[in-house]
Amino acid sequence: MPICLFCLRDEEADALTFTDEHLFPAALGGNLVIKDGSCGGCNHGNSKFEQALAAELTPIRMLLQIPDRYGKVPRTAATIVAPSETYKGHVQSDGKVVLTPSVTRETNEKGEHEAVYRFLTDARKEELRAKAKNKGQRLIEMGPGDPVTVEVHIGGDLVVIGSEAGLRMVAKIAYTGLVHLAGVRIVTSDAFREVRQFIFEGTPQGVARLFVNHSYLKACEQGPHQHSVAIAARRDIHRVDAIVRLFGELTYFVVLSDHYDGPDFVNTLVYDAYRGEENGIFFAHIQAELLQTEEVRNDKETVWDDVEHFVGNFCEFLDRALKQRGIQDLGEINAPG
Repeated sequence: MPICLFCLRDEEADALTFTDEHLFPAALGGNLVIKDGSCGGCNHGNSKFEQALAAELTPIRMLLQIPDRYGKVPRTAATIVAPSETYKGHVQSDGKVVLTPSVTRETNEKGEHEAVYRFLTDARKEELRAKAKNKGQRLIEMGPGDPVTVEVHIGGDLVVIGSEAGLRMVAKIAYTGLVHLAGVRIVTSDAFREVRQFIFEGTPQGVARLFVNHSYLKACEQGPHQHSVAIAARRDIHRVDAIVRLFGELTYFVVLSDHYDGPDFVNTLVYDAYRGEENGIFFAHIQAELLQTEEVRNDKETVWDDVEHFVGNFCEFLDRALKQRGIQDLGEINAPG
């Protein structure tokens, strides 16, 4: 009988409709699911904060060519800088740059009013031709002109990643990852009441935090197309901790429980969002990564909750990765403020 992982209501007692629950959001390239993992109400509520972070990370998905559940890579807004002018547009999933159509009103030397249209689609051109003919207006069409070299800037402000919405989504990934790695029976116990509440409401504080620890990142390298969840459960200290990584180096620490009384276990999941498949990794690598969970929590080197440092570290990492692919400039991605 299905039970909602979040509100713990079941299908028979509450006449609920259930839906599959994605471990990593589908909008970030995830297709691993927990069958009938959430009721319709919880799925709808969770999607609100998931969509906010997914939208913010769209430019990164486009640059890395990571598709959604339907196999589609998103397009993203862009600024096109020419020698004399700057234009708005977007970059399509195939890398093609499309400028936004524009119209300006001008007055020529004879005092006549003119509308100057630029960057029109073929369909829009046909509409204007027909309109001009019907109204007896003069339509002057000009060629594309000489080619120029432009810069295409893709970017935005990374605001949601450190906000309540971003942290709730990360806690949800850790919690759903625990289901995938340890099973429903453990996760729906009272030991995980606080993390469920945090996913619901954003409280209590401190359940999920962003961090940067360079020793950890060096010891446990991942590619920018990989997401992961590493979990360590220890009965002796009554804790279950998780490290969630998005796009290789957006790193979060999640306290899944601090009053745990179940069996010890360690496990990790690495997911390739580009290929849409779970990655296999060596057992020794798993152990090395999970041993770092305790070290990250206690290491003086760990930088906590510093969004500017967090974003700067990630941008440096992503810039290196993109240059290896022949993309020479990341563009501008900034922390808030």
